[in-house]
Amino acid sequence: MSHEIDVPGGPVTEQLSPEEVAARTAAAVGYNYEYKDKYFVSREKVREFAQASQAHDPIHHDVEAARAAGYADLVAPPIMFSLIGIIAHRPLFEEAIVGYGRRPVVQSEQKAHFHAPVVAGMTLTTHVHFDAFRQAAGVDLIVTRNVITDQDGNLLVTSWTTLAGRSGEGEDPAFMDAMEKVMMYGTS
Repeated sequence: MSHEIDVPGGPVTEQLSPEEVAARTAAAVGYNYEYKDKYFVSREKVREFAQASQAHDPIHHDVEAARAAGYADLVAPPIMFSLIGIIAHRPLFEEAIVGYGRRPVVQSEQKAHFHAPVVAGMTLTTHVHFDAFRQAAGVDLIVTRNVITDQDGNLLVTSWTTLAGRSGEGEDPAFMDAMEKVMMYGTS
């Protein structure tokens, strides 16, 4: 990891109080790292994401159409960066933002700046930054920033994600059950 932090209380070995979760999360602001695994952008993944996101432009499906448009290979639809972000965030919640466990944390806002297209054949590196934490109306707001580069270090995407969760206790069991059905726990 590129930024070591000393989170209050050391490793989590027991259930934390809401105050302890909030204090540990606030102390982790500034934590950042380069995600250990690179992501290879295959033609198959580009086509899958294009199909799933209903991106019908031939540059996402046909290599010759992409080359005719001036690209080296198939162009990934913009939404593809979100999968990379989900995967790269796992260490953040395992090492820095701890104590939420299976409490729901949902994305409440997403902003992205696309610097250059992601193209099949690239190998991507993701740098994850934990930029901000605050509490408002009983909700914990966590802001992360992902910087995605290609194998040559060229900047491709910078994205900012605001996540909303509750470090507090007393969640409504019906809400927790509903979240269990829609959340992507264990996504890889």
